[in-house]
Parts: sequence; structure tokens; C-alpha cells
Amino acid sequence: MWHGILVVNKERGMSSHQVVAKLRRILGQSEIGHSGTLDPEATGVLVVGLGQATRSFQYMDEAVKIYRAELTLGQTTDTQDATGRIIDTQPDMRIHRDQLEQAIGRLTGEIHQVPPMFSAVKLHGQKLYDLARQGLEVEREARPIKVYHWQIVDPQSEYTYATQLTCEITCSKGTYIRTLIHDLGQTLGCGAHMSALIRLRSGPFSLEDAVSLSGVAEYFAAGRIEELLFSINTALSHFIPIWPQNEDLPKLVHGGKLSFDRYPASQNIGTLARALDNDSRVLAVLRLEDGGTHRYWQPVKVFHY
Repeated sequence: MWHGILVVNKERGMSSHQVVAKLRRILGQSEIGHSGTLDPEATGVLVVGLGQATRSFQYMDEAVKIYRAELTLGQTTDTQDATGRIIDTQPDMRIHRDQLEQAIGRLTGEIHQVPPMFSAVKLHGQKLYDLARQGLEVEREARPIKVYHWQIVDPQSEYTYATQLTCEITCSKGTYIRTLIHDLGQTLGCGAHMSALIRLRSGPFSLEDAVSLSGVAEYFAAGRIEELLFSINTALSHFIPIWPQNEDLPKLVHGGKLSFDRYPASQNIGTLARALDNDSRVLAVLRLEDGGTHRYWQPVKVFHY
């Protein structure tokens, strides 16, 4: 069994679940999962974990995402992307560059976003897209997100009906780009929908690191799959490293705590660290706890290889 992070360049038309299912067939390994979904119509970075790496997802630093999106002005769809039914058009629209930039500015920074009906967000145990397919629309609570940067690629002085333009967006995890584009259209008063999307980066993992499913199959056939994998140690490199002594290893792998006096790696209660063996494999994620008279490292996730 392989343990590590595989960055897949997802092709258009496949769901994230389908990518995982295909990888299971290619690699002959069932313990595979993705760290966060990418819409079927989107392409680009999909972070996949193999083996014990699936248990590291909650601790990976994927808080910031970067996308390249194509948007179409003047047309609003019910799904907020090109797969949906056009529900409004503004054929006489005319938007100047400064209007566009001002509207983008209003949607940059810390804002609130209402998740789209066609999404996997759950309400009372039901996914919103299941309700949407029944023709239902329910009230959704707005969620805080952050748009760090939003730039138009090759801006024009003026935009008319059905103009397609490309932009790059850096944002927080949980941001719906198609909703951001829909909201831009509403802010401009002409409507807009997302016509294409590429995820360029998810945390430290970029499109340059990614490989297609056919590429994975080729590496597997050549016995070189490990060349594609990022280690769990790399994925959790934002945590302090601790190397337990050999006599502490049996206790650690069974969830036993480590003395802070023996491993004084930080002074801040709540600090997370990664415990490594001599081969730089992550044995556990540790959290510094306050025991009153003493401090100690408590394993909060133990990995078994």
C-alpha cells in the first residue's frame, strides 16, 4: 500500500468521486480519498491522499486557493455556470473597465457568500443540489469568506453582451467561484456566469505538481508511482518537527503522551507538532497541552503504516 499525497490534474466532466474511483482501479488500493471536491466542470488541482495520508487532510494547510476563471457577461444561469439554463439576458449591456474594477473591489476582502443551490452543502441532512434538482430553492445562510486578490487578465476598455473574460482569483477555502462571478454580475446589473474554471493551487500544491489520470497509469505501469507522491511529512511541514527517542516510540504509536521537558519544542499551549521517525515518516500529530503542574505533547492523530 502507498502512503502519500498525489496531486491530480482533474479533467473536465469528471466528479472528484469518479477520480478517486478510477485511481482505486489503477492502483489496486481502496484507501484513497480527496481533500476537497472540485466541480465536475472544473479542471486542475485535486489533492488526493493514498493510505494513511487520507487521515492527514484535516491538518493540511489548504486554506488558500488560486483559480483561473472564465466568465461570460450579460447572461445569468440557474446553476451560476455554463451547465445551467439561462434565466436572464441583458443584450444591450455595456460595461466600462472602471465599472468592472469597482465591482470587483466590492467583492474583494472579507465578505459573506450564500452557497449556491447546486452545491454539496447539506441542509438538515440533504445536499442542496438534490433539492435543486427537485425544483426547490431553500433559504441558505451566508458564510464568511475572504477574497485576497482578484485580477482581470488582459483587461479591455469596454465589455458588451456575451463577452468572455478571464480572471485569476486567490481566495479562502470554501469559496464558490461561480457564486462570486454570479454576484459580480448582480453588482454590475448585467448578470454573469462562470463559463470555465481551473484550480491552479490548493495550499502548497500547484498545477505544476499535478499529473493526469493517464499519467498516473503510466507511472504505475512503469513501477514509478512513488515518484509522484508527496510525503505526509511534506504535507504537514507547517508543523514543528519532533523526533522521539526510540524508547518513546512504542508509547507514542499507542497514543501515549510525551513529556514536554524531554521535547521542549514550543512554549505555546495548543501548538501542533509532527512526530517523526528516523526515516522522516510522520508517526503522529501532537498538541501541546497544559497539565497544570506540567506540560505534555498529546497525540491527536496517530498514523499506522
